[in-house]
Amino acid sequence: MEAPRDPLLQDLIHHEKTVAGKVEEARAEAERIVAQARAEAHEAVERARRDAEAHGREASERATEEAEAARRAIVDAARGEVADLEAQAKARRDAAVKLVMEQVLP
Repeated sequence: MEAPRDPLLQDLIHHEKTVAGKVEEARAEAERIVAQARAEAHEAVERARRDAEAHGREASERATEEAEAARRAIVDAARGEVADLEAQAKARRDAAVKLVMEQVLP
């Protein structure tokens, strides 16, 4: 009876070693997948950080440009008002001089 069980026992041992090898391969593959997923997640976080910084810089630059444009518009408007006021003052001064000249030199 020992002889017939010996090949069966050998088959079982061989099968167990095969299964153990496959389990080890599966575990190694799972570890590789986890490591790859961690690396991809790290890269995604870094990419998102760089994108956020770039968007922040762009938004800051746009805000600065808009503020500068608004400042220029306000300064230009003020200069226009000053020019108008100077023109009105000159016209009134000229009118005053003319009135004085008409009254002093008939």
